[in-house]
Amino acid sequence: MEKQLVDKRLILLEELYMEMYYDMAELLEDRQIGEWKLEHFTVDDHRNWQARLEGITSGTYVRLIHGWDCVMSNTNMEKRTNMDFCCNAYGDVLIGGLGIGMIVLAIQDKPEVKSITVIEKNQEVIDIIVPQLKFNEKVKVICADVFEWKPDSGVKYDMAYMDIWSWINKDVYEKQMKPLKRRYARFLRSKKENPNRYNKCWAEYQAKNGKMLA
Repeated sequence: MEKQLVDKRLILLEELYMEMYYDMAELLEDRQIGEWKLEHFTVDDHRNWQARLEGITSGTYVRLIHGWDCVMSNTNMEKRTNMDFCCNAYGDVLIGGLGIGMIVLAIQDKPEVKSITVIEKNQEVIDIIVPQLKFNEKVKVICADVFEWKPDSGVKYDMAYMDIWSWINKDVYEKQMKPLKRRYARFLRSKKENPNRYNKCWAEYQAKNGKMLA
């Protein structure tokens, strides 16, 4: 009985947090530039059985594709795996990867968020996404590679969040996530200045421990 009550509370809490996300399928239109494509897709109860097995509920979604690779979508899995970052976002925020802009919209109106700097490697993604979304004055999108970019001298952030992967495993964690976290730790305010500074990667727990995304 107690476990059922806890499970119910967790479900209600997750539903509450899910409300922070905009319906990206309504905001975005299908577009394509070169090999980058933004498209809508539908999951229903009778077809798309693979999606249903992966916990994607019926509905209309939007996804960003590069060639045959789905880079990001607005499915519940994407929302859940970005929830910790979105719920804790505050101060001067640095994000690696624009995706479909879902997490930027989710945090830009939070009063505790002062600025949002997004580093996106591909200009095509910027040209597809940014003109379609109403980012506020806090948001700045820079076309650069997160493995090479660095801020101007003296600029520091409270949060660094890298979200550049379409798939993950232990190898990605060791060879990409850990080096990026070390790199961007230099650009965060010191622990003395900010004991709550945040330096994480999307789905790093799953990558580190060989867990499936869900």
